[in-house]
Amino acid sequence: MKKHLAVLAATAVLGVTSAFAANPFADVTPQDWAYQAVAQLASQGVVNGYPDGTFQGQNNITRFEMAQMVAKAMARQDRVDAEQNAIINRLANEFSTELNNLGVRVSTLENKVGNFAFTGDARLRYQNRKVENADKSETYKSKFDYRGRVQFEATVNDNTKAVVRLVGEKEEFGGKGNPTTALDRVYVQHNFGKYVTATAGRQDLMVGNGLVYDDVFEGAVVTAGKDKLNASVAYGYLQGGEAEGVERKDNAQVTVYQLNYKPVEKVTVKGFYADIHEKDGNSVYGASVDAKLGSKVWVGGGYAKEEATGAAGEAWTAGVGYGEADMAKAGTWGAKVQYFDLKKEAPVVSNTWNLNDQNRNYRGYLATVDYTVAKNIGLSAYATFDSKKKDDNNKSVDLPEYYRAELNYKF
Repeated sequence: MKKHLAVLAATAVLGVTSAFAANPFADVTPQDWAYQAVAQLASQGVVNGYPDGTFQGQNNITRFEMAQMVAKAMARQDRVDAEQNAIINRLANEFSTELNNLGVRVSTLENKVGNFAFTGDARLRYQNRKVENADKSETYKSKFDYRGRVQFEATVNDNTKAVVRLVGEKEEFGGKGNPTTALDRVYVQHNFGKYVTATAGRQDLMVGNGLVYDDVFEGAVVTAGKDKLNASVAYGYLQGGEAEGVERKDNAQVTVYQLNYKPVEKVTVKGFYADIHEKDGNSVYGASVDAKLGSKVWVGGGYAKEEATGAAGEAWTAGVGYGEADMAKAGTWGAKVQYFDLKKEAPVVSNTWNLNDQNRNYRGYLATVDYTVAKNIGLSAYATFDSKKKDDNNKSVDLPEYYRAELNYKF
């Protein structure tokens, strides 16, 4: 296969786009039919030229050169869809000998037997957590706990996969009894062509940027579109969070409509509308924005509101960050500071950041630092500060601060 054809195929597999990619090769001109594909993959580091600055696209590509491209594609597997992921896995199996010679050891190769693969993670966590006493008063208790999860994924065919995840966790280190074990994710996912995916079963659901809900969901989710623009509809039951103080059942039935748009590579805009199918249940809507300024600075925020309430039904967050921890690269790190304003009737059920279960009547800051200690080992620290709530007289009252530290292992 000629090199130009190979890079064109790689562009299709990876879905790489870069409107401003510059061509680094002296022998590839803008008039060349493969110019855009070569320039895009070169800008992403997927293809390299020769020491003299040429690409030599007229030559046949060797298996070793193709294996290099496959290795770099495998490093991007978390950014492709299920169909592209299946193609990369087939290429990895085809070039497994060359990949081993390159020293590439990837879980998708090592942990795969036939059409079956597994991944997992483990967490050690120390935190202070709000507990309710017998007299209904609240105190904070420091504790150490742990959790382990293993996810099993079976490829049914090129368009269908089945996923089961087993979790075992201990509420507190040193407590009585064995860890609680359960199947916390069980779902089937099917691709209808290149642009439509349907997932049914017990799965994760994030509403917007996670301000309203980021937890377990039982039902069906249909997504149409690609990374730049996609829309989804979820119909089923919320399984996470607490119903206390909220006019809904523990397993509220909902329909969630979401739209995700990337006007440029480093900006993501999301909008959602959630219809709660409960007696006197209110609908919720909201939006969020995440943007990268340069290669290091992040800014973002989100807003949500119960449709039938006034200002008391609003919630919003805004933040800024620097850097980004990559679990595949030791020594990488990132830090963020976010402000949260959750009103007394805020439509927050189970948020991403776990502000010590403060889903309503909360104002304060959350600081987060992530650091990759070694490949696939990450350390994270969280701490709230200036936390407040409103009392019955609508006066601000200080809340005890919440903190936690986690050591996460990925395999």
